[in-house]
Amino acid sequence: MYVIGTAGHVDHGKSTLVRALSGIDPDRWAEEQARGLTIDLGFAWCQLPSGRDVSIVDVPGHERFIKNMLAGVGGINLALLVIAADEGVMPQTREHLDILDLLEIERGLVALTKIDLVDEEWLALVEEEIAELLQGTALADSTIAPVSALRSDGMTALQTQIDALIDDLPPVPSHGHPRMPIDRAFSIAGFGTVVTGTLLDGALQVGDAVVIEPGRIACRVRGLQSHEQSLETAPPGARTAVNLSGVSANDIERGMVLTSPGWLEPTTAVDIRLRAVSGAARPLPHNATRTLHVGADEVQARVRLLEGDALPPGASTWAQLRLDRPIAAARGDHFVLRSGDATVAGGRIVDTRPRRHHRNDASTLQALQRLLDGSPDDTLLTVLQRMEPAAWNELRSRSELAADEAAAAVERQIADGVIVVMDEGGLTDSAALITDSGLGALLSRAEATVDHYVNQFPLRAGLPREDLRSRLKLPQRAFTFLQQRLLDAGALVLNDSAFDLPGRTAALAEAQQQQVDSLLERLKQQGVRPETDSSIDAELLEYLESRQLIVVLKGGIALDRGHYERMVANTMALLESQDRATLADVRDRLGTSRKIAQAFLEHLDTQRVTRRVGDARVLRKG
Repeated sequence: MYVIGTAGHVDHGKSTLVRALSGIDPDRWAEEQARGLTIDLGFAWCQLPSGRDVSIVDVPGHERFIKNMLAGVGGINLALLVIAADEGVMPQTREHLDILDLLEIERGLVALTKIDLVDEEWLALVEEEIAELLQGTALADSTIAPVSALRSDGMTALQTQIDALIDDLPPVPSHGHPRMPIDRAFSIAGFGTVVTGTLLDGALQVGDAVVIEPGRIACRVRGLQSHEQSLETAPPGARTAVNLSGVSANDIERGMVLTSPGWLEPTTAVDIRLRAVSGAARPLPHNATRTLHVGADEVQARVRLLEGDALPPGASTWAQLRLDRPIAAARGDHFVLRSGDATVAGGRIVDTRPRRHHRNDASTLQALQRLLDGSPDDTLLTVLQRMEPAAWNELRSRSELAADEAAAAVERQIADGVIVVMDEGGLTDSAALITDSGLGALLSRAEATVDHYVNQFPLRAGLPREDLRSRLKLPQRAFTFLQQRLLDAGALVLNDSAFDLPGRTAALAEAQQQQVDSLLERLKQQGVRPETDSSIDAELLEYLESRQLIVVLKGGIALDRGHYERMVANTMALLESQDRATLADVRDRLGTSRKIAQAFLEHLDTQRVTRRVGDARVLRKG
């Protein structure tokens, strides 16, 4: 299904031409009909001589309603630029043509209307002016079709020319994710909420679970219509009315997007390829604030130029837009920037979840170029490099490629060794993916992390396995894969669930050894009543405890290991003889202080030797 969009200056006969083509009055509001002026979007459809049906979006031509024009022009496949023969090219003719050019709508023709009001000599002059205007734009060399909608002059020829242009249009792309920018939302008694728009990227079916973004408003497709015909499935490209259940029309605004759940994440920043219109009054400066129009939405945006300090008229550059609020847009979407009452620039979105970039950075600009015009393989690889490691389902979503394109691209790059699956289970949705170079960098980072840790804490047995996994921010299965690579390479060793450097042993300096010897001798002499010594280095205590020479209780109380084990045996014997024992019972049995007895029993609780029941302790069973 294809959509034709009108464009042109106010009162040049767009709506009259649409009525002549379709028999439908696109001016649906009483105010529009009374004033003879299209204020908002109008919609119609017609059957061409070939028998194919096409949708028509009629846009307002008045400069005050350009934002309404932009809400409808984004989803069109063919432009019908309307110019009145009696007036010729006018200001909104030029601005609408600039917009069509920025949106890269390359197929179209010019309907030269009201030819009944001029003579042939004047008509020839206007046709020459139009041909000159089109040069250098996306509509260069387009057919100029003279018509009079009131007298039906040239209308059959116009329909035939539209048919011929549509013959040459490529199929409407379908990436598997239905997406419809909403240009109208209203309620119908007995049906409920209805939204309309041009369906992009995929098909919709009755019964589908859908979501409206931004806002993650979950609802369901209750019914579908196109051209006032009920459908079970609406194809991509169709002007579609969707009857929704589970949502109120009051919760929906123009510019929101209806789509399938789980892939389109609203964003407040986009990377873009930006082009200024050649007739702009002045260069576009870095950090300027302009109004962004994308799909049917509009939002204020700050323009961060990624190269240079200003964009001259007619020039192109890379930029990042920082938005006042989230929008639901996809990579590849076209947009327009306006300032006040003028269109100043436009282009295409290349990334909807970008990081903040350094300006004038060559690697950033190269990555953006690959995203703009690269193959599916280049696109997938560039997106992965920005987020690696990444779960396959997240990478597939972020790439915004069609599902079959993404699957084929990842399989090719896995086979070539460019992408590595960090999961012994293979390429599942949750499997982590990383580039080969990224894996090398991750291995080096893991080695450096362990090296830094053992140098910082030389008396420890190494960096605990889970600590390293946490520092690398890896899911368990990806970390298991990485661990095996580290061990196979011999870069690290694993001792009692701690990573260490090969051949390293914790060794005490001479002064530390003297301090340890003194401490151990003192603890043996103090027995079950050790004195807390805060001057002892915590690293030394941990070192001695890891070698099972001492046991450290809560509060920094250190016990000689032999004394501790005898205390445990005595306590267990007491509990076996009388089932339960109070703190006072244990204190008296061990001959220690209340403070040490309490810390000792709490330690036994954590070791699952005892458990507390009221004011007493009992042995744990099993």
